[in-house]
Amino acid sequence: MVEVVVGLTLLATVIVSSLLAFSKHQKQIRLARSKITAVEVADDLLNRMSASRTGIPSAATGPLPGHPTWSWRTSVTEKMLRNPIPMQIIKLQIIERETNSKLNLLASTSVVKAIDP
Repeated sequence: MVEVVVGLTLLATVIVSSLLAFSKHQKQIRLARSKITAVEVADDLLNRMSASRTGIPSAATGPLPGHPTWSWRTSVTEKMLRNPIPMQIIKLQIIERETNSKLNLLASTSVVKAIDP
């Protein structure tokens, strides 16, 4: 009888551990897929901003169509005064707002932009 109880306890421990590992693995797969999609969205967004008349904004934010919990944000991270062309480095971030108001950075890239004198 004791052997059966010990065997069932070991079996239950292995099953619970396997289920927890599987759950964590599935969460990591979802996050990796979201990050891949975010990189593709950031690339498309940068291409569209670069092609527009106004160019890439120095400090702006906005929603992403098709991704209700995602938004994009640009900010200036550094200004360089290289003669004869002054430049600034602009960071573009794709951010996901999770249900508990936690922000999750999915993708980030920097772009060098010339400043109009």
